[in-house]
Amino acid sequence: MQLFPANTGSLLLGAILFAAAVPSVAFAQDEAPGHFFSSSDDVSPMQAGIRDLVQRRSPPDGAAAHSVDAELFAFYSARDFRPAWTGGDADEGNAREVTEALAHAGNQGLHSADYIGPLLRWKNAAPVRGRDAALYDVTLTASFLRYAKDVYGGRWKPNDIFRDVRLPSQELDGAVTLERALERGSIARVLAALPPPQAGYRNLVDALAHYRAIAAKGGWPAIGAKDAGALGGSLMHRLALEDQTLADTPDPSGEDLQVAVLRFQRHHGLDDDGKVGPDMIRELNVPAAYRVQQIQANMERWRWVPRNFESRYIRVNVPDQSVDFVRNGRVVLHSKVIIGRKNSPTPILRTAVLGVVSNPPWDIPSDIANKQILPHLRRDPNYLASRNMILADGPADDPRGTNIDWRSTGNIPFQVQQVPGPSNVLGVLMLDSPNDFDVYLHDTGNRKNFAETTREISNGCVRVDQIFALASLAYTDGSSDDADEISAAIASGETQRLALDAPMPLYLLYWTALAQPGGDTEFRPDRYGRDRAMIARFAPPAQKVSVASQG
Repeated sequence: MQLFPANTGSLLLGAILFAAAVPSVAFAQDEAPGHFFSSSDDVSPMQAGIRDLVQRRSPPDGAAAHSVDAELFAFYSARDFRPAWTGGDADEGNAREVTEALAHAGNQGLHSADYIGPLLRWKNAAPVRGRDAALYDVTLTASFLRYAKDVYGGRWKPNDIFRDVRLPSQELDGAVTLERALERGSIARVLAALPPPQAGYRNLVDALAHYRAIAAKGGWPAIGAKDAGALGGSLMHRLALEDQTLADTPDPSGEDLQVAVLRFQRHHGLDDDGKVGPDMIRELNVPAAYRVQQIQANMERWRWVPRNFESRYIRVNVPDQSVDFVRNGRVVLHSKVIIGRKNSPTPILRTAVLGVVSNPPWDIPSDIANKQILPHLRRDPNYLASRNMILADGPADDPRGTNIDWRSTGNIPFQVQQVPGPSNVLGVLMLDSPNDFDVYLHDTGNRKNFAETTREISNGCVRVDQIFALASLAYTDGSSDDADEISAAIASGETQRLALDAPMPLYLLYWTALAQPGGDTEFRPDRYGRDRAMIARFAPPAQKVSVASQG
C-alpha cells in the first residue's frame, strides 16, 4: 500500500527536511503492569507486536487520562490489539485519509512535521507484516491521537503559557473518537469535524493561507514617509495586498486610495484620520511572515474556547477594547470599553453574569490597596476620607483610619472599600460575575477616556461606555420595563442587586487577528504581549519573525 497520496508530495517537503528532529515512537524501557493476553492465546503475530509496543509506552498510574499514551493504550486494549490501518482496502483507505490530514496540519496553524514526521520512514509504502508493520500501525495511531488532541483543544494548555486564563477544558476522548470513526466508516467526516467549527476560526484558516502565500513571495515592500506622502505607487500596491476591495478595483482613483487608507486604519485599530502617519507606517511594515504567526496564535486561542457559544452571551475582545452583546449569532450591542494596563492586564476567562448591581461599593483588592493607597495614607491619614473610602472591617470608631499609624505598617490589614457615590470608580452599575480575578464589567464616572484611541488604564476590570444598555440586555433582554427597574434602582442611591433569571455567559477574550468572510483580515495591537509569548513557545526557531512594532 502506498502510504502517502500522490498529491501530497510537495506538501511533505518541509516535513521531510524536519524529520531528523522528530523522533519516531518512543518506548519506555520497562513494561508497565497490566493484564494482557499471554503468548499461548490465539493471537496473530501482528497483535502480539502491537501489544508489546503499546505496553511499553503505556502511561504510569495517575497519568493524565487524555495523554496520547493513555489514549493509545485505551484504543488498542479495547480492540484486543488488532491493527487499525492494514488488512483490507477500507483500512488502507482510512490510513490514506489520516495521513493526508496530518500532512495538511499546517492548514490549521499547526506544524505538519509534528504529526507526519514519525511516519516518513514509510513514505514509499506501508509494511504489511512483522514488527515493522506493528510499529507502523502504532505510530500512525499515535500521530492521529496527537493531531486530534491538538487541533480540537489546543497544542498547549492555556495555563502552560499564561497564569491569568480560566476557560472550560476542551478535552477530546481520542481513543473513543477513533474507534467509532473506524467502526462507522466515517474517518473523513471525523477529521473534518475536529477543528473548531466557529466562523471566526474557519475564516482564519483562509486568512492563514492568504498571508502564507504573500510571505512565500517575499512579503511586501517597506513603506517610508516618502511613499506615504505620494498616496500612490508602492503604497497602493501595499494596501491592495490586504484590501480585497482595492485589489478588485481595476483603475483605482485618488478617492479610492484615500478610502483604502481609512479602511486600513480601521482594520488595524488606528485613528481613522486618513493620514499616513508613523503609526500607520509601522503597521504597514509589520512583516507578512509575522502576520502568519499572529494568525496561528489566534487560531490556537480559538481552540481553547468552547466549540459553540451560547444563544445569548457577552463577549469582550480585550485588544479591540470593545464589548458585544450577542443574540443568536448577531451582535445587537457594540460598545467601547476601557481595559487593564499592561502591568494589570485584563485576563482571559469565561464566567457568568448573575445580577446587575446598582450603586455598587468597590471592595478594593488587597494588592491594589497596598500598592496604590498605602503610600498615600503614610503621607496623609485623611486620604481615605478624601476619596470616600472606609475600612469596611476596621475599627468601629475609626472607619476612615485617621488614627492609625500607617507609617509603621507594612500593609493594610483591613478591607478598603470605596462607598457608592459620584467618585466611585465603579460608577452606578456593575455586572456581578464572580471570578478568580475579581474582574468585573462596570460603569465609570470618568467618561472622557472613552474618546481616547488607547484605553489601557484600569486595574484589570472592564469599564463599559454603554453600561446601561448592556445591563438592560443582560437583565432580561432589554425590555423597557426592565430598563425602568434599573433606572429606579440607580435613582435610589442605594446598593441593590437585581438577580438575573438565568446566568448570562461572559467571555473575556484576546483576539488580535479577526478574519472577515469577504477575505479581509483585521489586526489589533498585541497589548499584553500574548501573541509574542505564544509565538516564542509555538514556532520552530527557524520560523520565528521579530517585529519591533509588537509590544
